[in-house]
Formats: sequence, structure tokens, C-alpha cells
Amino acid sequence: MSEKAYERHAWILLFAIGVLILVSAVPHTLGVNTDPATAERIVGMTLSELETSNPRFFDLYIFYFRFGGLSDLGFAFLITTISVTAYRRGEKWAWYVFWSLPAFFMGSTAIVLSIGSTLSLLLPLTLFVILSLLGLLLPYRKFFPKN
Repeated sequence: MSEKAYERHAWILLFAIGVLILVSAVPHTLGVNTDPATAERIVGMTLSELETSNPRFFDLYIFYFRFGGLSDLGFAFLITTISVTAYRRGEKWAWYVFWSLPAFFMGSTAIVLSIGSTLSLLLPLTLFVILSLLGLLLPYRKFFPKN
């Protein structure tokens, strides 16, 4: 039985998630906050005001911010590498491992909701949940063929 196109190419959805995470991780790793409004809403002041009023705490914030970017780089590398190799070949272990993606994005959504975030943060996370679920469910028969 031949694979359907959506089964054969579903890995591209997961690869795309990895690439998008990679692209967004680069500025974070360099210490560039692409959404300062969220941090400012949590702290109750601008990041410049925080840096002036408490430079040591600001250094801690930047440390964790940059370290998070570095973690995202590693996460993106794993997603892109696994999706283009083992997942594309239909190895079951990769299918099971990639269930961590929707779980991760749903957990991230819960954290974002807990701080009263905006649609600008919720929309990409919701999109990543949907894309990761599609990337897992579309090729289900590739990983678990009927015998």
C-alpha cells in the first residue's frame, strides 16, 4: 500500500515548528527581547526602569532570558534533526517522542494564560499545538500500519 501525500510529508510540519523556534531563539540568545511588553506587564515597569532601579535583578533576568534562548536553540536543533531523519523514515520512537511537542506548547499556553497574556503570545502557541497535532496524527498509519 502506498503512502498518501499527507502521510509522506507530515514531517514538514514538525520541521517547520523547529525552524520557527530556531529563528525566534537567536535574538533571545543574544539578549534581544522581542516582546518586552510581557515582561513589563509582569514587573510593573519598563525594562529600562528595572535596569536602573535594580541592576543586579536585571542581570538575573537577562541571564535567564538568554539561557532560555540557548535552550530553545537546542530544542529546535533536536526537532529539526529528528523530523528530517527518524520521523521522516517512520521510526515509531520518533512519533512517541514528538508527543512532547503538543504537551510542551499546551504547558506553555497555560503559563502564558496564568500571567494574563495577550493574543500576540497565545496565537503562536495555539498554532504550534495545532501544527504539532497535525504532524502527529496525519501520518498515523505510516507509523502503525494495519497488518
